[in-house]
Amino acid sequence: DYYISSSGNDSNNGLSSSTPWKTITKVNSSFSTLKPGDRILFNRGDTFYGTLIVTASGSPGNPITIGAYGTGETPIITGFTTISGWTNEGNGIYSKVITSEAQTNMVTIDGVNTGMGRYPKSIYLTYESFSTNVSITDNGLGDAINWTGAEAVIRKNDWTLDRCTITNHTGDVLTYTSLGSNHIATANYGYFIQNDLRCVTSYGEWYHNTNTGKFYMFFGVIDPTTKSVKVATKNNLISNNTRNKYITINNISFIGSINNAIDLSWGSDHCVMQYCSVSFVGEDGIRFSGSYGTIDNNYVGDCNRTGIGTFNDGTNTVITNNIVTNIGLVKGLSKSIYGIWSPTCGIADEYNNCLIQYNTIENIGYDGIIIGGDIVTVKNNFINNICLVLDDGGGICTTGPYTSQIIDGNIILNSVGNTDGEADSNPLAEGIYLDDYAANITVRNNTIANCSFSGIKLHKARNNTIENNTSFNNYAGINFENDDNSSTIYNNILTGNIFFAKTSTQFALRIASAINDIPSFGTADNNYYVRPINDNDVFSTDQPSTGLLYRTLAGWQSFTKQDANSHKSPIAVTNSNDIRFEYNELKTNKIVTLGQPMIDVKGSKFVNSITLLPFASVVLMVDPNPTQPAHGIFINP
Repeated sequence: DYYISSSGNDSNNGLSSSTPWKTITKVNSSFSTLKPGDRILFNRGDTFYGTLIVTASGSPGNPITIGAYGTGETPIITGFTTISGWTNEGNGIYSKVITSEAQTNMVTIDGVNTGMGRYPKSIYLTYESFSTNVSITDNGLGDAINWTGAEAVIRKNDWTLDRCTITNHTGDVLTYTSLGSNHIATANYGYFIQNDLRCVTSYGEWYHNTNTGKFYMFFGVIDPTTKSVKVATKNNLISNNTRNKYITINNISFIGSINNAIDLSWGSDHCVMQYCSVSFVGEDGIRFSGSYGTIDNNYVGDCNRTGIGTFNDGTNTVITNNIVTNIGLVKGLSKSIYGIWSPTCGIADEYNNCLIQYNTIENIGYDGIIIGGDIVTVKNNFINNICLVLDDGGGICTTGPYTSQIIDGNIILNSVGNTDGEADSNPLAEGIYLDDYAANITVRNNTIANCSFSGIKLHKARNNTIENNTSFNNYAGINFENDDNSSTIYNNILTGNIFFAKTSTQFALRIASAINDIPSFGTADNNYYVRPINDNDVFSTDQPSTGLLYRTLAGWQSFTKQDANSHKSPIAVTNSNDIRFEYNELKTNKIVTLGQPMIDVKGSKFVNSITLLPFASVVLMVDPNPTQPAHGIFINP
C-alpha cells in the first residue's frame, strides 16, 4: 500500500500513513513500478490537484486499486484552479492569467456550472441558407463586427447543436470548421456566437484566451472577491492511455476537468469504478473504452457532454446503481464526437453484451440512455427530465438493426424537447425511441409518462416486440412512423400494453407512413387503448391512399384486422383531475394511500391503498360505482 496525504512529503517512502507521499506527481513517477494487488490510497478529507496517469496493470483477482484511507469525507482529485488576485480590465470585466493544459471548458461560480459569453444572450440568430458543412448565411448579420476566430454554435437540426470555429466572416456569411460534427446545417434554423471577449457583457460570462493565458469574467458592479470562481485547468483527472488492465477506482471524488474526468482508453479491460463522485466535467464524466468493465454506485453530475460513456469496440460492461444528473445543460459547451453524434446523454453505451440497470438519470440535455450494440439489457432505470436542450431524442434510444436488445421495467418521465433555434416550434421528444430501422428489440414492462410527443416511437422499425408497457399522458401513447418510400413497417408485435391518453387532444396510437403499408405494421392484441375523456377517435392514421384519419377502436380493428381482444376505457371521465398516475421507482414495494375508491383500465377496483411492486405503475380513475370488492395490491407484470 502507498499512502498520499496533503501533509505528506514526496521524499517519504509512502509505505505507511505516518510516512505518506504528498502529490499526484510523485504517484505518477512511481506508478509504473506497481505490481498486481498494490493500492494507491489518498487520505480522506484532503484535496489533490493533478491528473493521475495509469502506467501499470493488475491481474485477475489482484487489481491495482486507487482508493482512500483514514476517516472523514472522500479524498478529492481535482483539476480546478480557484481564481484570486483579479485584474480590473474596465467596463465590468476582470482578468487573471492562468496556467492551463488547454482552453478551459468548465467554469463554476459559487458551485454553479457557467457558460461562456455569447451573442445574442438568450435567443438565436437565424440563418437562411448554408453550404454543406462549410458555411451559413444570415441575411441580416453584416460584418460591422468581424467574428473571425470566434465560435458559431449552430443548431444544425433538431438533435445537433454544433460548436464551430469561424474561419472567415465576409458580409453575411460565416465560414467555419466544425469541432467534431459532420452534420450539415438546416435553413432557417438558429445559431449564436461565443468564445470571444466581445461576447463577455453580462454577469458570470467568461472567455479564456489561450494565446495570452488570460481568463476573463464579467462581474459588472459586483466585487469579484465575493465570488468563488473555479476554472478547470487539467484535461483529465485519471488517464490510462497505455491500455493497462485490472484497475479498480473506489471512494474518490473527482471534481473539475476540461475534457473527461475518467478517461480509460481502448484496451483498458477489467476496470472497475465504484462508490466515487464525479462532477463539473467539460466533456464526459466517466469514459470507458475497454471490455469487462464495471461502473457501479457512482454519482456523476454537471458534465457538459456525457455522464457515463462506453465507446469503441469493448464488450461486457456493467453499469449499475449510478446517479447521473445535470448533463449537457449549458448550451455551447458540448462538443460532438465521432463525426455525427452530439451525445449530451446520461449514459451512452456502444458495447455488446452489456447491462444497464438501477440507474437514476435526471436533467439531461438530450437522451437519457442511448445504446448501440448487440445483447444489451436496459432494465429498472429511473429516467426523468430528458431532452431539455435538444429535440428528437428521448429517455431510452437506439437505432438498428441490432440483436437481442432488451428494454425492460424502466420508468421514464418528462421527455420534454427543446425547439429553441428550430424552424418548427413543436417538440418531438419520446419516451422510448426505436429509431432508423431498429430491429430485434424487446420493449416490455416499462412505464412512460408526460412526454411531449410519443411514449414509445418506432421509426422505420421492424421485428420488435412491444409488450406489457404503460404509456400515460403522452401526445401519442405509441407512434409508428415511416417517412421512407423504399421502406415499410412490418413484423412488430404489440400485446398487453396500456396506452392511456389523459386529454382529448392526445392519441392512444398514432401511425403515419409514406406508403400504403399501415395494416402490415405487425400483429396486435390484448391491448388497452384508453382515453376516458372522449374515448372514441383515439387512433390517428395517415397514409397516401386515405390521408389523415381518426379512428375508433372498432374502426382500427376493421382497418388492420388486429386487436380483436383489445379494449377501451371501462368508464368515462369528464375531469382529468379524476385520473391518477402512480409509479414506484424504488427497489422495494411502495404503498400508495387512496382518498377515494378508484378503478384501473382493466376494471379492477381499489379502496384505501394499493401496493406497487418495484418499477411498477398504475393509472387509476375515480370509481363512479364502487360496489365490487376492493383489491389492496396492484401487480404490474
